[in-house]
Amino acid sequence: MKNKNLTILLIIIPLLSILIFKSFSEEKTSPEPEKIVELMGTQTTFAVKGNCGMCKKTIENAANSVNGVIKVDWNQNTKQVNLVYDSQIADLMSVHKAIAKSGYDTEVVKHDPDSYENLPLCCQYDPEMIINSN
Repeated sequence: MKNKNLTILLIIIPLLSILIFKSFSEEKTSPEPEKIVELMGTQTTFAVKGNCGMCKKTIENAANSVNGVIKVDWNQNTKQVNLVYDSQIADLMSVHKAIAKSGYDTEVVKHDPDSYENLPLCCQYDPEMIINSN
């Protein structure tokens, strides 16, 4: 019986030592600050009229120009902007206004007429375009 217990201890102790050593030796990494803010940011989706890849770049650049915007992605097919922003720094209306100022209608703010006229022809969407808001 003593030999059996001793054998079990001789097996368990090295295994426990390996597990304990491994848990202490693993480098503890914390998420990047940007990832933390993205995870804690306010996320929303709204519609923006547009046509092409150049529209995408202009819409996303306009939204990114607002301080506090963390992540923006406009989908050319669905006409939807997926937005993550820090609501303590930026308000959603500022993002809508920045996009409208660049020449694009959002679901709540109409485009700036001069900016719209300065868009490349491929980007001059049909102002009567129906977009589905979420």
